[in-house]
Amino acid sequence: MNFREDIFAKIVTYITVAVLLGAMLVEAFVIYRSRAEEAALADQLEQAQEHISSLTQSNQALTGQVEQLQEFKDNWKELVILADNELCQTLREDLYARPDRIPEEAVEMALLIEEADSLGQKSSQKAAPASFSFPSPQEKEWLLPLNLGNRPSVEYLFYARAEDNRNGQVIDLLYQIPVNSGDGSMQLDEDGRIIWNCMAYDAGLGWQLCAD
Repeated sequence: MNFREDIFAKIVTYITVAVLLGAMLVEAFVIYRSRAEEAALADQLEQAQEHISSLTQSNQALTGQVEQLQEFKDNWKELVILADNELCQTLREDLYARPDRIPEEAVEMALLIEEADSLGQKSSQKAAPASFSFPSPQEKEWLLPLNLGNRPSVEYLFYARAEDNRNGQVIDLLYQIPVNSGDGSMQLDEDGRIIWNCMAYDAGLGWQLCAD
């Protein structure tokens, strides 16, 4: 082999080596990209699985809440119906006409809370006197039965709410009406009026038992 042939052979060898190295680099780059994509897909899959697990837990929690709400609805369905019956409407009309059934101690506590809230505030206008009363009998939500006609009960229990006509301040009240054990009719006082015994009230500081 002469000199020219030797040089040509070396050049061909160098080119071949360069092509092979280039092919190896390309293959290595493809493998790197492929592995990077696989790692990214694995991360995405793990995140997706965590998200699915979180959604599953949320779904289970929502299912439990729905079941609780349905149970509450089933338990109170009859009570809601009773709240709109003729007897409840008669009681609304009776209590509406008798704001004196609001305990004085509840009104006094409501006034103390109001004074504490307005402490330090100056006003040139003289405050109007407190005037708590019951809402219109046409409104249903302010008087609701807690137990009504559940024998052998000896009393009816009612939740009621009174409002101050000046500023909308409210007093929550729990009333008891004694009933005759025989026929379940309401007991009346000596004047023939319904007996409303207030058992507890909440004027803004939590439920308090009425003084005897």
